[in-house]
Amino acid sequence: MSLFSALFPPDDVVGELHDALRPFRRAYPRLRWQHPARWHVTVRFFGEAEPAGRLDGLDRVTAPVLRLRGSGTFRRVLWIGVDGPLGELGEAAHVPPDWRPHVTVARGAVLPHVEFTGREWTATEVALVRSDPAEGYTVLDRVPLSTSNA
Repeated sequence: MSLFSALFPPDDVVGELHDALRPFRRAYPRLRWQHPARWHVTVRFFGEAEPAGRLDGLDRVTAPVLRLRGSGTFRRVLWIGVDGPLGELGEAAHVPPDWRPHVTVARGAVLPHVEFTGREWTATEVALVRSDPAEGYTVLDRVPLSTSNA
């Protein structure tokens, strides 16, 4: 079991990306394509840590307006990038300075380049997620991000 905090894109954003990747799934059937229900932006990975207090202070972070855009690869992973003002969230969550927000969509040896620009969406909450190989993802907690302009 491992823990991480994450932003989950809304259903319409997931659907838009799913549709855009359809020709790639046909052209690259040997890739291990992640199920859209698992698509998320990892904010911080905690490993085997206890969940208590992992999302403290995030309720004061302003909900950022984000957009999925472009793609990249590393370590046999195909990802879709995330554009938007994530600095405040990164600081509050104590993420490493080299944090590159992304959504992992596939894994494999030969990875395509995907030109994609999605619609804007507002990340309204951060979820604390437990990942278990046998059970999948379980959301343990959710913290709403601030939508006030004060």
